[in-house]
Amino acid sequence: MTKIGTRREPEYKELNFDTALRNPERLKNVLELIKEYENLKLNDDNLLDIVSKMYISGLVTSDDFDLRYLPTDEKIKQRIIEINRSRNADGGFPKGYQSRFWTYMRTLSEFGFVYARYNEKLLIGDVGHKLIENKIDAQEAFALQSMKYNWKSPYRNVSNDYNYFKFIIKVLRELDKKKKKLNYNQFVLSLFSKEDDPNEFIDLITKNTFATENSVYEYLKSIYGRLNAETTVLKDYPDTVIRMLRLTGFVNIVNEGILLIELNNDMSKFIDYFIDKTYVVDNSEKEIAINYFNKINIVSDEELSIIKKNRQTNVEIMDYNFVLNRIVKDYKFDENSIIEYINNIGLKNRNKEFKYIDYPLQFEFFLSILLYLVYGDEYSIKPNYKTDAYGMPISHAPGKCGDIEIVGNHKYWLLEVSLIRNKAQQLNNETANLFRHISDSPWAEKYMSFVAPVVHEDTYKFFNALIIDYIKEYKNNNFNAKCYKTEELISECLTKSVFEDMKKNTIDYKKSLLEILN
Repeated sequence: MTKIGTRREPEYKELNFDTALRNPERLKNVLELIKEYENLKLNDDNLLDIVSKMYISGLVTSDDFDLRYLPTDEKIKQRIIEINRSRNADGGFPKGYQSRFWTYMRTLSEFGFVYARYNEKLLIGDVGHKLIENKIDAQEAFALQSMKYNWKSPYRNVSNDYNYFKFIIKVLRELDKKKKKLNYNQFVLSLFSKEDDPNEFIDLITKNTFATENSVYEYLKSIYGRLNAETTVLKDYPDTVIRMLRLTGFVNIVNEGILLIELNNDMSKFIDYFIDKTYVVDNSEKEIAINYFNKINIVSDEELSIIKKNRQTNVEIMDYNFVLNRIVKDYKFDENSIIEYINNIGLKNRNKEFKYIDYPLQFEFFLSILLYLVYGDEYSIKPNYKTDAYGMPISHAPGKCGDIEIVGNHKYWLLEVSLIRNKAQQLNNETANLFRHISDSPWAEKYMSFVAPVVHEDTYKFFNALIIDYIKEYKNNNFNAKCYKTEELISECLTKSVFEDMKKNTIDYKKSLLEILN
């Protein structure tokens, strides 16, 4: 029996990651939120401030937390203490809201974005700062940090002591040479690999069929004896790693009756550079968190150069329509089915074939498909999310470029789309910066929309104010904008009246403003 305050002897374990930060949009927002606390001690008072802001901003949600009934900061903090009272101590943070904070720091710490220890100063690494500053995006940041990652670290008490990401890339490379892919059952086995030996692993899956999930579980039991519950081993934990691999952009997920995994060749230049580059994590760095952080948090100029070279170069606009058309044919999408997919986002057991695309990305993806189905004959539809080799989204658009662009017939339409319902986050997104972006467009008529399931009243006011600000700053009256609830945008698109509707909204607003001024 392990004594309180001591660590168990390291064991070989299955790899898994937290699901709390699998949405890269949230990851960046968390870093932005904690930035003002950089170099401050993570004591109880500061932790309560941070966790309170997470709830207020909507980064953390709970049915037990409702701002309408919490009129003061003191009431808010007291409620947060109450609803987190039963949370167990974790990651060196005490029981309660303190360990709630660690839920959102674990993955960030493990990949070198932050150094976050109880009663020590909060540090944000070079990679974290570059993400906040839009010098790199979430996909690039995690792809880079996964090349420095070591399975055995101050955050994992395991015997598995190597870089899993490089290991699985080598496995997929060898399979690709044989024109083979890794199936889901084989992937589960990879999460238990003891050594960084791709050839040994390929030999294992070549000699054994592992045709069913149960055969995988029984094999693992014969090797390891004690295992977690079957659903945890075969579903829950693998799901988190697939999501992380998708976020790095290293893999394509292919569904051919069974789930198959292959390398994303769009990342080949990046992989070629980093796969044999050695980031040695020594024993002190595997044991001491600050040493680990200091080792992996820096982004060198050379690494930054490789990241920039790997970015997809702009292709002819018609290529985007080609990719969207291929997706429409592959998935047999039509207007009715894509609207159903939009309405089902976030509902349990719905949109199952797209489960590895996070909900906000699903929203951008499905809206892009709808816009293509309605306007694709006349306009070029350019979603700015990052994609795999099949055109499927893997991470959000880089900062300051907007989510979806529609170009044609002397028109340019920029859409910012969001599932966020929280007022503070809707107002704190990059909408204002997009007005500067749209000013650079050479097209005669310019349009801009914000789209969300629920648009807060203050967001409408903010958007209208920016219309006047744009006209004043750029001396351009040929600009139209409007905020839409999701169902409103769908309705206007299906009748092909969205441009006229945005014009009418802008004219009506300017007219009402002039009447008030007069």
